[in-house]
Amino acid sequence: MEQLTEHKPYRSKYTYVDDKLVNQIGQSVMMGWERPVMKRVSEIITFNQGRVLNIGFGMGIVDSFIQERNPLHHTIIENHPDVYTKMVSDGWLEKENVSVICDKWQNVIEVIGKFDGIYLDTWYDNRTFYVKNLLDNCLKEGGVFSIWYNEEEFNDILKRLPDCYEVDYEYIKNDGLIPSKKEQYENGGCYIDPNVENIVIPIIRRLN
Repeated sequence: MEQLTEHKPYRSKYTYVDDKLVNQIGQSVMMGWERPVMKRVSEIITFNQGRVLNIGFGMGIVDSFIQERNPLHHTIIENHPDVYTKMVSDGWLEKENVSVICDKWQNVIEVIGKFDGIYLDTWYDNRTFYVKNLLDNCLKEGGVFSIWYNEEEFNDILKRLPDCYEVDYEYIKNDGLIPSKKEQYENGGCYIDPNVENIVIPIIRRLN
């Protein structure tokens, strides 16, 4: 099932190359080494195999793991035209339990319904201010939310949340999983310290 809005022009072209998604100057938007993290995220947000939402398709890693979990329904929001073209060619619009929304996620929060699990992993996206609205509008009572972790950003999100949400963390041990800074983002951009002991997966649960 497809819900499509008109593409807005993008300055940055995305390309899939060497198990990475890169922009026009070679910065890595997503990399294959993230698979173990995405697998665990998929398990967390499909805890009851209900309705799940992933925001930011990227390489499709977490969405492929979500499909293996056979959720009741799986919604994907992706706004970049190059990524959307890849989704079309890979047959994501033809899957029976998948809906694809091509729009900025901030534009559709109030109309997409509620979900048991939500994951947010977007790149250079002004998202912190909108996460509370996303959870208030789209996360069911008892549902869980996770996001690709950045400590400063996540702490800012927590400051905006009321008491009806509780926070927990899971950790994946970094046994050489994270590549060097050069391998991650050779041409600049943010990266994860290859020397960290654990990779953090934050979990926000809606209590009521």
